[in-house]
Amino acid sequence: MNKFEELKEEIIKSANTPDKLGEIFTKFGMTPDNPDAMKEIMKDAGIKEELNAENAAQMVKNLTESFSPEMKKYLANLVLEVSQSIPAGPMPDDIKNLLNSWQKGGGCIEK
Repeated sequence: MNKFEELKEEIIKSANTPDKLGEIFTKFGMTPDNPDAMKEIMKDAGIKEELNAENAAQMVKNLTESFSPEMKKYLANLVLEVSQSIPAGPMPDDIKNLLNSWQKGGGCIEK
């Protein structure tokens, strides 16, 4: 089983609280100071090229389709907070819209 599938399985099985979700990400090395861990997860999720709005949206959808609204809200807040400290340029509008919808209890990407 690849890292993406392991991460997804662990989240589905154990991420019953926002704190537990954070622990799982840390366990898999997904921290702001370790971009290589995220690259490996992306590669395992089938994203071979640089991250863009379309493949990022697909990866998020694949990973989070079974999350509760509370978990999505926590994850949105976490991503927005972490993204402020990463010098990667502006966040794509689709991703911003998704995270904003999660903060409000929604769950899909508007196209």
